[in-house]
Amino acid sequence: MDCRFRRVSMLSLGCFVASAALALGADRPASDILKDIDAVKMPALDRTKVRDQAYVREYIKKREEATKTRDKLILELYKAAPDNKRIPTLMAERWESMPPGGPQIDALIKEIDDVLAHTKNDKLKVEGTYVKAWTKLLKDRQHRVGKLDTTAIDAFLQLAPKDPRASQLIYVAAVSASDPKTKAALEHRMLKDYPDSQFTAMIKGARRQRERVGKPFELEFTDASSGSTISMSALKGKVVVVDFWATWCGPCVAELPAMKKLYEKFHGQGVEFLGVSLDQPKDQGGLDALKKFVKEREIRWPQYYQGKGWESDFSKSWGINSIPTMFLVDQDGKLVSVEARGKLEALIPELLAKKTEKTPARGQ
Repeated sequence: MDCRFRRVSMLSLGCFVASAALALGADRPASDILKDIDAVKMPALDRTKVRDQAYVREYIKKREEATKTRDKLILELYKAAPDNKRIPTLMAERWESMPPGGPQIDALIKEIDDVLAHTKNDKLKVEGTYVKAWTKLLKDRQHRVGKLDTTAIDAFLQLAPKDPRASQLIYVAAVSASDPKTKAALEHRMLKDYPDSQFTAMIKGARRQRERVGKPFELEFTDASSGSTISMSALKGKVVVVDFWATWCGPCVAELPAMKKLYEKFHGQGVEFLGVSLDQPKDQGGLDALKKFVKEREIRWPQYYQGKGWESDFSKSWGINSIPTMFLVDQDGKLVSVEARGKLEALIPELLAKKTEKTPARGQ
């Protein structure tokens, strides 16, 4: 498991009600249906009770019931008044309430295709084409297909090339693609057509990860706790673990005991750990949260507080879109791995052994 910044998926708490056919016609006027739709309110989540399992189960149950009711009413509205100005937004809500997986995917695609075949509403066409593209992408990801089918994505890009969601679609497709040619083509399209997108920056970061392995890794910062200056140049001769993490990240916190054991085991042998925090901005309490956490958990290694959460320049420049992510740097200051998470116990001794082999014993 990991914490993801822009993980794109359909809402997981909905209940999709598929219809065999969207035959138009309804017994009630649109105004009455809209009143019923607006009367259905999603329950508010009390974040102070998220550790109360009984409360969370009840919250999920109420949310599912509300979603199911709204889904039925939205479909009723579409049948009664397919040209209603709120239809594009409401149908998109209905479609996106489908759980991200399972047999409902085919039913969803069928419903969208039916709508697209009959509607003359341009906004509804855009929403339907968008959700269809996401749905097919999710389906390909679930089945781990060797080569992604980008037909639905291409259809959306042709219909709405300037839609801000377009670059996100291409990015997720590029990340998902296992075929090198498909991945390269999608990345090239991002760089060419959406140069200013935040996702283009992430593509550049991912490329940087691939291209910088074996080359010098540069980093200099002020330790959030001690105020000392930490630099890779001063750490030459040491193996360095660079841990991208955050105090709010459950998987990061869960791995902390194992990280502390590794630190205690290898620190005296010439290994240093550096934390790169993706905690929230200072005015949102991020720096205080980091300092408090480090002190309470007795984390002994330096921490680079970037100050902008997921938008922090350093982590963005390296394409970090999920945490924890761990890099490993050798004694010469060169990046050895950008996928060191879960492998440190094997990789660190290997680097220490290689350095020992290069250093002749005294008297030889």
